[in-house]
Amino acid sequence: MLLGMPRLAAAIDRRFPSRPGTDPLLGRMSKAVVSYVRGQVLVSLIIGTSVGVGMWVFGVTGLVPGADHYALLFGAFAALTELIPYLGPILGAVPPVLYALVVHPVSAIWVVVLFLFIHQIEGHVVVPNVMGSALRLHPLLVIFGLLAGGEIYGLPGALMALPLLAAGRAMWEFFGERVELAAWDEVEVLPVDVGLGEAAERPVRVSGPGEGVRGNQEVPPTDTAASG
Repeated sequence: MLLGMPRLAAAIDRRFPSRPGTDPLLGRMSKAVVSYVRGQVLVSLIIGTSVGVGMWVFGVTGLVPGADHYALLFGAFAALTELIPYLGPILGAVPPVLYALVVHPVSAIWVVVLFLFIHQIEGHVVVPNVMGSALRLHPLLVIFGLLAGGEIYGLPGALMALPLLAAGRAMWEFFGERVELAAWDEVEVLPVDVGLGEAAERPVRVSGPGEGVRGNQEVPPTDTAASG
């Protein structure tokens, strides 16, 4: 694929040339995927920082004894697992919860509450807004894209949903520059009583078989049997 990509890009550029001063189609799609990666890294940093700060506060206040000494490690692990959709938040919570169970079983409740709160904020605020800004997509489209990808193809579908949305937007913008819809012609609509004369006030007569109206004169019915 890497060896054939320049030839593929050249063939696409010949078939769909870009406007002067704009990026080609594959270049736009590549930038869209890079923006997705940057947004995902930013989300991971936000979640990892939140977990690390939360565990440090628990350790300092004594809710989870000794957690402040491992807060950096817990935050780094949560940031790493955040790259995995759906399973990432659960995997990131395993080490802190196990640590709390070993140190003080009751403190594990506080750790579970912390992760539930962080990931509720993540799912409803952080991911839709950060990824929507990075991909230039509406937050609702990000949420529905992730849900659709997970429903259609499970974990691989959730992994591919946002990159495909980003590439699809790049294609939409690229081909949208080549499609222009003409405006409707302005048609002057005359009032009923202007230019129609008596025809506007004349009742409409429904013609039967063989009957009709020619101009302002009625056409008599024809005898189909006789004409046959």
